[in-house]
Amino acid sequence: MNWLKNWIFGNEAPGKQTALPKEDIQARYLSDSLAFAKQHRKSQPYSNEAPTKQTAAQQDPQARHLRDTVAFTKQQHKELRHKQNEHERWQRHYGSLHIDELKKLSGIEFEDYLAELFKSHGYQVQMTPLTGDYGADLILHKDQHLTAVQAKCYTGSVGVTAVQEALSGMAYYSCHSAWVVTTGNYTVNAVELARQSKVRLLGSNELGKLILQMQNSTTN
Repeated sequence: MNWLKNWIFGNEAPGKQTALPKEDIQARYLSDSLAFAKQHRKSQPYSNEAPTKQTAAQQDPQARHLRDTVAFTKQQHKELRHKQNEHERWQRHYGSLHIDELKKLSGIEFEDYLAELFKSHGYQVQMTPLTGDYGADLILHKDQHLTAVQAKCYTGSVGVTAVQEALSGMAYYSCHSAWVVTTGNYTVNAVELARQSKVRLLGSNELGKLILQMQNSTTN
């Protein structure tokens, strides 16, 4: 009967599986591992960042916070140094000028002078574009209050046009008040329009007082 068993079942008895060679087991293991890796990668969101970097950032928030703090401190130091350089430059050019000498400045130089002058009095100052400024040369910010400033470096009297420009700048930049600042004086009509529209006029006398206060605070 052995010949019948061999003819039906082959050389192995039924129910007993033939053992795979060691090389076939390794090949199947590698194939299964590769298939699993492909399936796992498809299920993950795509990212250009290397997994090790992403994991390090997630697992070490203190290091990331320290890195951001150092970068912020460097940027603040850079900006502070830039402001100091700008103030030193301004002091060299304008710091010792008298009110009468301001009349020799160009319009842009006078605006630059006023910006630092108001900064010395605690204002944050924004310079408007040189062209298309809508009537305001400077925007002053202090105590949640915005002021539009029209600057006029004149030797004579400033007329109503400057007051109108200041009002236009106040409206365009959504300011709370408007000023006109000049090295000269104002015409009667300009004074009347400013009174009716509540525009503050600073002439040579008021400007001289601000300069004196700034110079005293610098020397003290």
